[in-house]
Amino acid sequence: MSNRFYLSAPLDIDDWGNIYDLEHLALYEEFAERIDAAVELIREGEQHWANHQDDIGEWSADAVRILGEVRRHSYNIHQRIGLFQDDLASTIRWIIGELSVSAVTDCQYVAALAIDRACRAIEVLGHWLRDVHEDLYACDPEDVIALAEDYPDSFDVLLSEVRQERVQLEIEARESAANLIGSARHYMTLARVYASPVLSSNEKMRISANASKGGNSSAAVRQEANTGRDEDICKYGRRLRDTGRTKTEALDAILQSNAALKSPGGSEKLSRKQLGNILVKGKVFS
Repeated sequence: MSNRFYLSAPLDIDDWGNIYDLEHLALYEEFAERIDAAVELIREGEQHWANHQDDIGEWSADAVRILGEVRRHSYNIHQRIGLFQDDLASTIRWIIGELSVSAVTDCQYVAALAIDRACRAIEVLGHWLRDVHEDLYACDPEDVIALAEDYPDSFDVLLSEVRQERVQLEIEARESAANLIGSARHYMTLARVYASPVLSSNEKMRISANASKGGNSSAAVRQEANTGRDEDICKYGRRLRDTGRTKTEALDAILQSNAALKSPGGSEKLSRKQLGNILVKGKVFS
């Protein structure tokens, strides 16, 4: 991939001027939702690495080095994942030669791989958007700018013609970005599994190995990873019920506690409806 658009410092997303530059490209608005989805995944990955950031926003040497190594070796990591039913975090450690870095958790290694996939999705779309934009303005930039301002319908026709010449490349870029974002979401789900305080190390390794081999879909992984969380919510709900609380009162109390967090260490909470469904499924309330 050309270095003219490569996100080499994935933990410095707030300083990525090259992403903001994409907003000025002709077709950006059409792909903004996909780019935003990838950026949000990177931000979630950053949260898993938060203990490696100091008070002034600087990242630790371990964080910068390992994110860079995962990005450089991601092809080999994916080859290994496809061939062997191994624990994902152990696979990443082995491939990048970081078997004994105790300051970095398994969750952070897996989040690094999710960040890599999200970065690559942005890179794929960024390359294509820039290529179309450059072709559009290749002949006489000033004339094209004037056309866009004075005759927007004619500009749209010209843009469609340029786009049609690259239709196969657009299809490939869309498919590649969709696959990369899907992989990023899958690995971020697994990062949450590794971060879970209620799953044992053996359970985390089993879920990861099955998912790496395709034994579990992302939805199945999420469901299994959330089992412990849902059990804790039901235990809390039963204690509240047994002290005479109604379902409404129990939901109020749970929503005000950390039991309602979607994932350990996060800040986003489950909705009242989601909590109610968990309590009903656990037969705490009807």
